[in-house]
Amino acid sequence: MVYLLLWFLWVGSSVMLPAFPFVAMMACLSSSVLVLWPRARHRLRPLVYLMGPLAIGFTLIHGGLFARLIGSSSTGARPLWALGLWLRILSVVSVSQIYLECFPPRRIVKSLLDGPIPSGVAYLIASPLLLSEHIGRRIGEIREAQLSRGVRVNGSVRERLSSLSALVFPLVLGLLNDLPARSTALDMKGFGRPGEGKRRGTSGFAEGETCAKGPVVSVEELVFRPSRGEAPIVEVSALSLRSGEWLLVEGGNGSGKSTLAAVLAGAVPEHRGGELEGRAFVVGKDVRAYGCLDFSDEVQWVQQLPGLSMSGCCYSVWDEVSFGPKNLYLPEDEVHRRAGEAIDLIGITHLTERNPSELSGGEAQKVALASAIAMYPRLLILDEAFSRIASSDVPVIAGRIRKWSLENGCSVMVLERDGSAMRELCDLNGVLEGGKLVLGKSAPSLNSRSRSFPVSPAKGDVLLGLREVAFSWRPGERSLFDSVGGAICRGDRIALVGPNGAGKSTLMRLCAGLLSPGSGSIELDGLEIGAMDPELRASRVGFLFQDAERQIFHPNVADEILFSLRKDSFTDAEKKLRLKKALRETNLSGMECLHPLDLSSAERRMVAVASLAVKDLDLLLLDEPTRDFDDRWRSVFEEWLSSQRGAVLAVSHDPSFVSSFFSTVWTLKDGHLTE
Repeated sequence: MVYLLLWFLWVGSSVMLPAFPFVAMMACLSSSVLVLWPRARHRLRPLVYLMGPLAIGFTLIHGGLFARLIGSSSTGARPLWALGLWLRILSVVSVSQIYLECFPPRRIVKSLLDGPIPSGVAYLIASPLLLSEHIGRRIGEIREAQLSRGVRVNGSVRERLSSLSALVFPLVLGLLNDLPARSTALDMKGFGRPGEGKRRGTSGFAEGETCAKGPVVSVEELVFRPSRGEAPIVEVSALSLRSGEWLLVEGGNGSGKSTLAAVLAGAVPEHRGGELEGRAFVVGKDVRAYGCLDFSDEVQWVQQLPGLSMSGCCYSVWDEVSFGPKNLYLPEDEVHRRAGEAIDLIGITHLTERNPSELSGGEAQKVALASAIAMYPRLLILDEAFSRIASSDVPVIAGRIRKWSLENGCSVMVLERDGSAMRELCDLNGVLEGGKLVLGKSAPSLNSRSRSFPVSPAKGDVLLGLREVAFSWRPGERSLFDSVGGAICRGDRIALVGPNGAGKSTLMRLCAGLLSPGSGSIELDGLEIGAMDPELRASRVGFLFQDAERQIFHPNVADEILFSLRKDSFTDAEKKLRLKKALRETNLSGMECLHPLDLSSAERRMVAVASLAVKDLDLLLLDEPTRDFDDRWRSVFEEWLSSQRGAVLAVSHDPSFVSSFFSTVWTLKDGHLTE
């Protein structure tokens, strides 16, 4: 229903128009479309079909009985006028519902973006549908996170109303927080570029252009500040990157890696406010004079969150990868060639028909890489672009990109917390320390650090049992799992590994009772976990989502953590003691009053960890728990985890974390679970 309301807001300005001028306007517009663009009838037919039903609806309601009844301005006519207004609203909603049933949003958006309408106008018209789908997915994620923390999202009316405040905050703040990144992604894909500009050839350079002798990146005394007078976030005294060279920049959480990427991609100050000083040229252009859209055919930035690197306009992986080249006004065969080459290079041929919004984190990251490569950039910036990809796939994909970049004269800047897996591929390296780039230096490898954790205690009785579990997302689809079975005993520490898209996160959600299996059962101490009361389940099972932002509901750290204790019978003094202990264990002391979304990615994840730490849980389900951590934060997390008495089941692509912490490893592959 949300998308219908947004649809109404889009056409709502027409509600107050008199019926007959509205009908005349619709008729004229329909005729003009069919006369002026006869070749585009098949593309614009959905819009033409919409005009007729809307015109009839407005005529029946606004031009009939109510037009005569509310002709008077007397007080008695006001209720009738209000009723007529709501009937008009109902007509728009009803007609839109029928329309969307006949013409799915996927077809509408594609018709608009591929049609003769200017891209900016087409996107504006399609934006309510795109936004409504995004909001629908986001609401589903928030509801799921609420359910994992004991909120009865499907309970009584009172319980549903009580969960609204915890729903609206993360929804609105999350959308606002994502806007700069989403705008940057569209610009990076060349969406809205005026004219045809330069057509890029098969070599990666513009037609008639050869590889420039000068550096692709040239920086001298560059300083970035959030605002005038504040301390610098990033300082680069000198940096030069020539065609085909690879530069590895390592740095911990908050060191300024993403800020440096934003500066070199032209996202400052358009998408990220701040003050730039010094000299910074990319492909011969001053970054202060050009934006991401201007750089889109020569610079590509793959952001940390793969979902925010997507266009949001496409409903298949093939369309997503080819979206950018299409915006460069390339010939259709060249667009097809580039998309196919990029998809083959990254190894995602099997995903071409999948919807990008339904991919796993690792699969989405591969699509983001392919989309950037299909643009044939001269500078490719990879901002932790391998963090979600299975460790076995990383050297293969990175090696292929290295070979491709050398053949096409593309320089690559790799930004990583721990770049040990990339050092052999890179020609240059550097470290961001306190925002200052120090070239010729490497950060200590996390994998080389010796760790010693206590082994798991002797196994107790079975805590969670999986019996012949099968699951598919839609009826009739091939099962994601086929007769999965296993047991988690008290005190167990089990790592769950497997290739991207195998269904690891889905299996974790089934174990948490957030999804129901198609067949088989999952039982916690003999009770079907999906049928348990959410509050009881949350008192025994803690779930850490892959993206910490999904499970943050409150405007400050203390309230977020204490939310986990809202149903417990502790006194206020006892709750404060638990809060203080959780903050100390997660190294968040002193951050109680800060807004969670103002924290770094590692700190946000530790807020989610602290919301589990205040409870005494029997089972911890952790989905990629160490992905956002540098060396310091990872040590804090591991110290906390080693002290937990409950059983642990964790998804991880980090071989070092798995080998040093877990006594048992489950592998999920091709729908089967093996130990």
